[in-house]
Amino acid sequence: MINNFVEYRGLIERKLTEFLAEESYRSKSLNNTFTYSLYNPINYVMSGGGKRIRPILVLLACEAFGGKAQDAINAAIAVEILHNFTLVHDDIMDNASTRRGKETVHQKWDVNSAILVGDELIGLSYRSLILSNTSRIASVVKVFTDGVIEVCEGQAMDKEFETRDEVSIYDYIIMIRKKTAELLKTSAVIGAIIGGSSDEEVKKISVYAENVGLAFQIQDDLLDIIANENEFGKKIGGDIVERKKSYLYTKALELLQGSKKNEFIKCYSSNVTNGENVSKIINVYNELCVIETARNEIKRLTAVANKSLDCIKDNHFRLKLEQFSDMLLNRNY
Repeated sequence: MINNFVEYRGLIERKLTEFLAEESYRSKSLNNTFTYSLYNPINYVMSGGGKRIRPILVLLACEAFGGKAQDAINAAIAVEILHNFTLVHDDIMDNASTRRGKETVHQKWDVNSAILVGDELIGLSYRSLILSNTSRIASVVKVFTDGVIEVCEGQAMDKEFETRDEVSIYDYIIMIRKKTAELLKTSAVIGAIIGGSSDEEVKKISVYAENVGLAFQIQDDLLDIIANENEFGKKIGGDIVERKKSYLYTKALELLQGSKKNEFIKCYSSNVTNGENVSKIINVYNELCVIETARNEIKRLTAVANKSLDCIKDNHFRLKLEQFSDMLLNRNY
């Protein structure tokens, strides 16, 4: 049994390093040459650290339903590789220059290399997934594939919102349910299936992971405004510069009326990306108390998530999952 999140992360890092080394060796052996333009960026991306929260959730869910972490480790690696595919392609679309305090792939190499790296990461994620130690591999692959589709649809909605002034809270929640919450739900469900859960238990853990995912994204929107830039690994106010329709934006839009609303939309939609515009938007958020509203919504969603854990019979693992959601609730980056 794994005792804490540090040990989970250590297991994941070791397996990830081993898997990528095997893939690099396989590529070199088959072609008698090493594809530096592909595997150097891949190793760069995958060694970039990160919280590894999705693979940790795979292992936690597996153990919570009576399975062994080792049975789900390949699935956990698959989810982490898939997550990094989304980051590489998202960074291209968002014109992001840094990720986790490092240059993004398309900045360090070029856009074409980054696109290809993302494509390869999808293939590698499936190669790892099918190594999972389970008799229910068809169910695992279906859940994983549905997750890929949902995440792409969520990203499409996110990009569409950038050209729309009016985005409701309802639309926003649909978008983050697909773009962010879905991959956390995919992680929990795959882990639960490998662990031997029933259909009813899968539904309950889905509710948990989805609400954790919604809270996680709203927290991310909040951190874009309030985080320490060095810890966050991204420029503060980046969502404003990219005209992202965040929780804070949609909530502010809901509260503003008349000329103030029009001024806010005009300022947010401006192509001018100087610090003054970012400061103006943040001042509006403070005046409307939407930052505090976001904090309260994160707490509410986390409470809903934790309440759904009554399906976990083992108190030890129920507590672990509560600690997991609380860790995300209180993160600073």
